[in-house]
Amino acid sequence: MLNKTHSVFTHYTTILAILALLLCQISTAHADTNVRASVDRNQVSSEETFSLSLTADSILFSGEPDVTALEKDFHIINRQQSSRTNIINGKVNSSRQWDYTLVAKREGTLTIPALPMGKYTTRPITITVSEATDARQAGNESIYLESDITPRDAYVQQELQYTVKIFTSVNILDASLEAPEVDNAVIEARGEDRYQTLINGRYFQVIERRYAIYPQISGTLTIPALTLQARVEGYRPSMLDPGRLVVKRSGSHRVKVSPPPAEFTGSVWLPAREIALEEAWSKNQDTLKVGDSITRTINIKADGLLGSQLPTLPSIDLKNAKLYPDQAKIEKGEDKSKWTGIRSESLAIIPTRAGEFVLPEVRIAWWNTDSNRAEFAVLAERKFIVAPAIASGENSDGSQTITMDLPSENGTANLDNNTLSDIAPPASKPLIWLVIAALLLSNIGFAFAWWRGRQRPPMAIASSEDSNNSESKAFKLLEKSIKAEIDHRQLRNALIHWGECYFKRTMTLNALGEAIPKISDFCQQLDAHLFSGQDISIDANAILATLKEERKAARTKQDPQAALAPLYQR
Repeated sequence: MLNKTHSVFTHYTTILAILALLLCQISTAHADTNVRASVDRNQVSSEETFSLSLTADSILFSGEPDVTALEKDFHIINRQQSSRTNIINGKVNSSRQWDYTLVAKREGTLTIPALPMGKYTTRPITITVSEATDARQAGNESIYLESDITPRDAYVQQELQYTVKIFTSVNILDASLEAPEVDNAVIEARGEDRYQTLINGRYFQVIERRYAIYPQISGTLTIPALTLQARVEGYRPSMLDPGRLVVKRSGSHRVKVSPPPAEFTGSVWLPAREIALEEAWSKNQDTLKVGDSITRTINIKADGLLGSQLPTLPSIDLKNAKLYPDQAKIEKGEDKSKWTGIRSESLAIIPTRAGEFVLPEVRIAWWNTDSNRAEFAVLAERKFIVAPAIASGENSDGSQTITMDLPSENGTANLDNNTLSDIAPPASKPLIWLVIAALLLSNIGFAFAWWRGRQRPPMAIASSEDSNNSESKAFKLLEKSIKAEIDHRQLRNALIHWGECYFKRTMTLNALGEAIPKISDFCQQLDAHLFSGQDISIDANAILATLKEERKAARTKQDPQAALAPLYQR
């Protein structure tokens, strides 16, 4: 029993000794951690990949490499991480390693900078990158890039057309092509096409991408080479074959960018192939009447400029009209469209007086990059006639209403709603006289009925009560509309209807605001909201209080005895 206990004790003592030794070795290894960077080769071509390895001589190293600085001159295509531990004669050797597959972004002598790894830093490494050999002329290339830019001599903000093409005669399993990045320039994608072409007896699939580049400063503009990373089908394709990695680069380009020429005198520099002005109207200008609304939209279209580069139209001052400009709309032309940029501005016009209106000519100076000279886009002066608002005796279709005057308490009474056409042809004159005769007979009958009505005093006030009742109903409808927060166009109709009942004449929203100055601002805001989309907030209590005060004041001005029936018959 004693021997067995001694054996167990010896066994555990040995294990503890080994663990202590390992801990000492690991602590020593951690204390002596070294980091280093290495590459598999220092000379490569611009289309070749190479490997960068970052190693820490300790498995307990907890930091991570910061390789952000690599992205300035290199593309990181792949990343891998591994670790290993060896124990030889009781000595522990451990390490962690990070492997990166890189390809250079440009030719020349490049430097892999010192990279931070935790609290340590690697040493920099120099790489020589040569230009890739052009084997495509011999028909040996199965995949390659081509790029071009026009023009090579341009003005500031002029459109440069940049095209890059991928030619491949093999199947591409996976690919990525970086977008161009150019300092001091605005870049817009213009679309992509795919087609086939025959080169040296071989068919190639072509992927063509187009870009528009707008330089923002004068001088030399450099368009760097683009890099294609692709995995193409192997020579012996199989389901387990991930394909072989291919890296290809396009050529770089330089463009001379000049400032605007001294002979250009326009207020805004606009270099383009063409600029045009177009206008559109919401309805026919020849049918306008006072109080009507019409919207004019002007489009500035450019071939060779973005919509954001196009200028604001000059403001106009139109007498006897209210103007409500809408927010400008900026559009980008479609891929196949002639126009690359469009700016649209809309203006709502509400005439307040009848007569002739003249919209001035619109003229925009621009520089023709094809002919290299200044030109003008012009929209001619526009004139239109505004007719008076429809009077009570005229119908909206242009016909006239015959009004017959009959005796009344005040001298005459009007009989309306007998409408004839404007001018009848000679053949129909007898018919017109028959109609007139019938109207006269009916008027005599109405006159007799009116005379009999004078004998009954309660009936004498019926027309006045009906009129007041009509205005009262219109006001109740208006009051309900304001409180219910209905559609603003319905609110406008209800307000105009009450105004016509109240003032007993044809009314517009503008005329109602002039008749009741206290609601003039509200009427203008309502018009602006309906015709140009401006925001509006309605204070229902204030509007109703103002209208009730107006009605109350009007009632107090009337003769208090006018509404009383006579006490005795005459």
